[in-house]
Amino acid sequence: MFSFQTLISRGLAVLCLLALSSSVASAGTFEVDSPIAAKLMKSKVFAAQFLNRATFGPTMADIDTLAGRINQIGIRPACEEWIDAQFALPATEHQPLMMSMIANDGFTSGQNNVWIQRFRHHAWWTASLQADDQLRQRVAWALSQILVTSEDGAGFNDTGLGNLSGVGRWVGVTNYYDVLVNGAFGNYRDLLQDVTYHPVMGVYLSHMRNRKTNGVRYPDENYAREVMQLFSIGLYELYNDGRLKTTLSGELIPTYTNETIKELARVFTGLTFKPSDTSTNNRVFYSGNDFLYPMEMAQHEHDTEPKTLVSGQVVDVDDGDADIAAALDDLFDHANVAPFISYRLIQRLVKSNPSRAYIRRVARTFDNNGQGVKGDMKAVVKAILIDPEAWRSVRVRVLRSPNRVDVATRGTEYSRLREPVIRYTSLMRGLEATSDYANGYAMVTPRDYDWTQEPYKSPSVFSFFLPGFQPPGDLIGFQPSRRIPNGNLVAPEFQQMTAVTANRLVNRYIGDLNRGGARFTASNGSVYNMECNLTFNLDADRALVNEDDLTNKGNLTDAAWEAIQRSEAAVSNLVTLIDKYDLLFCSGTMPQEFKDEIAYVVLKETDWMIGNANGTPAWQTRAGEFRVLSTLISVLTSPFAAIEE
Repeated sequence: MFSFQTLISRGLAVLCLLALSSSVASAGTFEVDSPIAAKLMKSKVFAAQFLNRATFGPTMADIDTLAGRINQIGIRPACEEWIDAQFALPATEHQPLMMSMIANDGFTSGQNNVWIQRFRHHAWWTASLQADDQLRQRVAWALSQILVTSEDGAGFNDTGLGNLSGVGRWVGVTNYYDVLVNGAFGNYRDLLQDVTYHPVMGVYLSHMRNRKTNGVRYPDENYAREVMQLFSIGLYELYNDGRLKTTLSGELIPTYTNETIKELARVFTGLTFKPSDTSTNNRVFYSGNDFLYPMEMAQHEHDTEPKTLVSGQVVDVDDGDADIAAALDDLFDHANVAPFISYRLIQRLVKSNPSRAYIRRVARTFDNNGQGVKGDMKAVVKAILIDPEAWRSVRVRVLRSPNRVDVATRGTEYSRLREPVIRYTSLMRGLEATSDYANGYAMVTPRDYDWTQEPYKSPSVFSFFLPGFQPPGDLIGFQPSRRIPNGNLVAPEFQQMTAVTANRLVNRYIGDLNRGGARFTASNGSVYNMECNLTFNLDADRALVNEDDLTNKGNLTDAAWEAIQRSEAAVSNLVTLIDKYDLLFCSGTMPQEFKDEIAYVVLKETDWMIGNANGTPAWQTRAGEFRVLSTLISVLTSPFAAIEE
């Protein structure tokens, strides 16, 4: 039986071969009917590029609105205006949303046998797809890959109730994510404090109930190591532009030693769950279990001996909280923090290989927001997104005779592989998926099988991929320009990309598009049975390309039929649709030859439906649908949707 899968398999082979033959740097064209339209199209390309970084994926309405402002006041002012408007929006917190979703289904957070923990994923996807504060949500997602925890920790899926909140202990993982949501526009020093004291981090990196030495037992060193290596200063000293410092003999300079770790481990002693019983020291230390309250200091288990911090400063105080504050201040004041964190945020929001100048500009903003404040996340996020280098990955030119806009990419140094989660949220938002579930909730279940990446499911404290990962092959030997720090290129997201995961993502696309939307289910017999359908808004697109006056091949020669398929009349509306999807999912970077081949293949594989020889009306009415789906899958699986310029 003929199906969408059959159709697409007949066309994808041609498109894949074309993609493999494309040059590293490529160019696409948008044909328009006037110079005014050309100027607006140029603005749309910049709007799409910006919004694909600052959100979980734009809609065409988002692109059109921002493009209009770019046309009026310019790129930087319009994007700053958009960012400031996002800063002014209230935070969409995941825990309250999740609790509402649980109540909506008639459950409580402490219930067993209903896979209650899935609601943390439902809430994440609902917020990411539907929340107005898209920039905050996108930055929180970036931070979750720097200040990493996972749902696979001791007690993180426990449905037992917290001793103080009366809420299922598993809710704590979502509560931790809200620390990142709220900290996305706060100060990084405050974020370090909140992360350090959160019991989820305390359990995950084992400084929860970390006890002072007694001569036989020694404090756990895990958090002391990771707060330096991953959360603040990194392994080696850096210049402000991200370059590694070296000694006169060319050796890297470590930021800390094993002795530093031991000293800092003593700082992070005495923290425990907020107690429900303070009658004895033992009860203070062991009576709590609630993940929704910051950890508190049990002074009797804190090491009060003098400690030497990273800077060499010695702290000698009896108060454990003061000890921790001094240690975090010491780390935050370190010269490495600005370039180290700036580099990682640039990687998560814009590009894999920022130049030395880009890192330096953002790091300077991190060190001083212009008002003498260090660590201002609003200033840092804005600096990352509106930096001149953020726009240099493409060159957009307005040309005449005929009126058109050319978009040329600049190649490997300026690009990155898009994360699987971002590619999927972009699909959902770009096609304006609407949920049939109560209150419009997006009850998306964990998707880590499809693409090995899912919120709350980081495989380790190093997140899903390492910032410095280099895939095997040509990239290792690629000689970058001198503008790239440390003389090599990296491609972190390729660490989790394999033939299997790439194939699963394509299969997910095909399955969703074939049914006109995504379907998610979860059930446990008669206990619960959840089904949620997220339907794509494709009606206007189908109507646009259902050209029922196209000539069927009939008795025409192959040459005559092919000429008709490539005629302007046959492809005009389809080209309009391809341009739309190019903007939404490729930020306008798809080369013209690829667009032309999509149009040719799609028409070739669907034209027979229009004047079906058997006179079957069903095929005629489905022609528009098949053209839209074929076009979508061709765009979504192209390297230009996968690689962000």
